[in-house]
Amino acid sequence: MSDLPQETGRRTPRSMVVYRALATLLFVMTLVQVGLGAGYVDGDWESMNMHTINARVLVALALLTLLSGTWLRWQGGPVRAVIVNAVLLLAMIAQMVLGMERVVAVHVTLGVIIFAAVVVMVMRAWTADVPARARGEAS
Repeated sequence: MSDLPQETGRRTPRSMVVYRALATLLFVMTLVQVGLGAGYVDGDWESMNMHTINARVLVALALLTLLSGTWLRWQGGPVRAVIVNAVLLLAMIAQMVLGMERVVAVHVTLGVIIFAAVVVMVMRAWTADVPARARGEAS
């Protein structure tokens, strides 16, 4: 027996579809960031340039995910869609600053924490029950 939510035939609201898509894209780009950081540590200098560019992409994606989480919350979704993504956005901004200032020990540690948080966030996005209000149903 699966712990995944069963299909009920009800439509998934657009806010949840957008939130799940952005959360998944944030996860994929965070995984890419890990690989780019590892490439730099392994001596590939071009990986550092790509790591820097991808950091900006991640902050933009984190902002979009926060906005979509706010939209979802506004429609009756979980409050954690806002809180977790606000904290992730702030952590990613701090992560960029730490990287630019070459505070490597803290940068790597925070990176591991961010990656773990993104994994949990995307798992919750895909397993969250959609509130009736967000589906457009009467309460």
